[in-house]
Amino acid sequence: GGLRMMATIAGWVWPLWVWLLVTQGAKGADKVAFAADPVGVSSDRIALLHMHDSVHFFRKLGSLSLANKKRYATKHGYDIIHHTPEGTGGILAPATSCEAHGATLRPDGRCYVDNSNNFAIDRRAATFGKIKLAIAACVGRENFWLLWTDADALVINHSIPLSSIIDDSVDVIATVDWLMLNAGMLLLKCSPWNLEFLRGVYDAREFDQARALDQSALQHFIDNTPGASDHVKFVPKWAMNVYPEEYRPGDFLVHCAGKLYEATTGGALALALQLDTFSYATDIRDIAAFFDTAYILNAFSGTCTKTGVSNAACPPEDPSRLRLSEPLGSYANPNRYRHVGERYHWLESWTDVHDTPDWNTPRYPPVETSGSGSTDEASDGEPQEEL
Repeated sequence: GGLRMMATIAGWVWPLWVWLLVTQGAKGADKVAFAADPVGVSSDRIALLHMHDSVHFFRKLGSLSLANKKRYATKHGYDIIHHTPEGTGGILAPATSCEAHGATLRPDGRCYVDNSNNFAIDRRAATFGKIKLAIAACVGRENFWLLWTDADALVINHSIPLSSIIDDSVDVIATVDWLMLNAGMLLLKCSPWNLEFLRGVYDAREFDQARALDQSALQHFIDNTPGASDHVKFVPKWAMNVYPEEYRPGDFLVHCAGKLYEATTGGALALALQLDTFSYATDIRDIAAFFDTAYILNAFSGTCTKTGVSNAACPPEDPSRLRLSEPLGSYANPNRYRHVGERYHWLESWTDVHDTPDWNTPRYPPVETSGSGSTDEASDGEPQEEL
């Protein structure tokens, strides 16, 4: 299908696109219209979470996505907390005093020291580690917002600030796909309610054997915790959890969910490398051009499908020139979720019920919280013409 072709093409052309974007530069503004910044969460109250383990198929992919997220965090002034085989960083513990070695004063007025070396995940399904990492990351980060992204996810549009998605009047922001909540992307607030909620999720060991593991646990607690609906908000999938088949130039973040199994380790890495290349673009037209052609931009470009000839090269106008049946971009236009119906025929009419015009309206009036600093600016609507 379109995804497999994209992964194959990516393996051939991503070095070419790196060269084009770096050496030729790009045009246009460095912002993309996205969504209203409803409350104004300052950048010094936002952090990114990342974790991957030593399983061979995650090492290269996880390292690539961590570097991608570090660039994004640096651009916007966000903290980053990570736990990988190469090391852990960003975990804090209360200092015995502000004069203690390495102690730093945090926004809550207390002093903390680095405690990263003492963090470890427990012996259970690794996906539960995100919950433990989030709880640990909240130490010294009262009322912070944490963006958890799986190791197979990359930020593509670095001009979009998280403040354009965050609703500070709730405690959890998530998305759903055609199956259930997808825990690959979560915005988690370091609030008293959420810490209690996350501890309950983490301590529910009966979900260690659940089919969807941490996703099953999170879904269960959202559905069964009294009052949880007042604290949990679902946003459109396109806002923070786009799958590769759904990608449109200008989208914020792409989650390569399941692609390690569908495209193999090499194919998934090639796909991620191509997506990371897009994250260096500053003009949406540079990305759109990749998706607007049906011709394969690789070693076989200009090759004809004729057989039994000594020279397989042919001019662009030759109808037998090798090309896709349709431009790659048509897979997500006009229907982002075309691939859902192709996978599951009984879901061909699936739509995202959370994709509503007022999705980014604050649920409740803004509440004063600790923290200071300038707030990133953003505008209304889905991604538009320029990055």
